[in-house]
Amino acid sequence: MQIKCSHCNKMFAENRDAALAGMFAIHNDGQNHYDATCLHCQRAVRVSDERMNETYPNWEAEYEEMMKRAAEFEKNQAKLEKEMAERKVKPKKEKKKRKRNR
Repeated sequence: MQIKCSHCNKMFAENRDAALAGMFAIHNDGQNHYDATCLHCQRAVRVSDERMNETYPNWEAEYEEMMKRAAEFEKNQAKLEKEMAERKVKPKKEKKKRKRNR
């Protein structure tokens, strides 16, 4: 989603996952806008819920898909952490050989 900052007048792209999380917040908290942070000046830019609905008309299905991907990622991350804990052997560092010209 392309957004133009109202403070510095520069265009920036809002991440799809962040926009879907914003739509979820708008829907559940009863807000009427989403605050996107400008990448250039770090200020909040208001994006109306009407514009968000136009950009993501079926946002609920996309949000559920995003949450499934996040749960799968957490599951894989836990699996990797478990494997690393089971190893308990730290890799040995190779010693650097000194080259002296005498």
